[in-house]
Amino acid sequence: MKYYRAIPFLISFLVVFAVEAQSTLNYNLEKGSVFKVEQKAKQLITQKLEGTTHEMTNDLTGLYDFEVVGVDEQGYDLILMFKDFALKSNSSIQGVLMDVKASVLVEGDIMSEMFHSLIGHELAMRMNKNGSVVSVEGGDELITKMISAAGIEDEFTTNVMRKSLDKEFSSNGLAKSFEQMTFFYPDNEVAVGDTWENTYTGKLSANNTFKLEKIENEITSITGTSAIVLNTEESGAIMSLSGSQETAIQANSATGFIQKIMISSLAEGTTKMSQMGDVEIPTTIESTITYELQEN
Repeated sequence: MKYYRAIPFLISFLVVFAVEAQSTLNYNLEKGSVFKVEQKAKQLITQKLEGTTHEMTNDLTGLYDFEVVGVDEQGYDLILMFKDFALKSNSSIQGVLMDVKASVLVEGDIMSEMFHSLIGHELAMRMNKNGSVVSVEGGDELITKMISAAGIEDEFTTNVMRKSLDKEFSSNGLAKSFEQMTFFYPDNEVAVGDTWENTYTGKLSANNTFKLEKIENEITSITGTSAIVLNTEESGAIMSLSGSQETAIQANSATGFIQKIMISSLAEGTTKMSQMGDVEIPTTIESTITYELQEN
């Protein structure tokens, strides 16, 4: 009889243990908290045409402050501020195409004056508890500020410049961009080993599958695999590529905010240039991006 009595107890214990193993993964931010994040990205674009290989590298560094200014049951209101931004583009054929650091103003350099205007600009960001970005406000004003700082007054040039900057710095463009750093939590409780899916769209669209690897030492570890599609049209070039992406995330288990994210991707496809008719240029893009929390 003693053994029979033990069986229900054992079953009960296992049920409780299973319930306790479930975790709610989301953001738990406090009003007034400030998070400083450094972004580093390296992109290698390779194009091949008639036996010639053209390689272009883009190296980007960004430094951002995220301040929590509002908290409610649905999510958070944050103020995002640019602290620095640097971009260097190099072509194997044309040499250095751009080399600018926002915090270092070079008088008379249009690109330097334009990107210098990023420093200190504030954006209002609304984020759900799972990290999906509802909205970003202030991006369109930022583009106007950048064009004005460059001293561009010609209407045609202004329109061309605005269209070029819109994909990266418009309110919608920034919202889509920052989801790559924030949107990786599930809507339901999960246990170690469980997976869940989400998607984000924009210049880069991704169907993501995330997996909870472990929770220990106040760090939540999540990995992700994604099918990605990159479609862009800029300056007469139409780029259509697809591929895969791997993500490794370490987040603070208490706040949900990242400690570090590492993203690597490979996309292949073609580029069409308007001046070259229907010629398709084989194109490959390899990218690595890291986001890392810095000390305040």
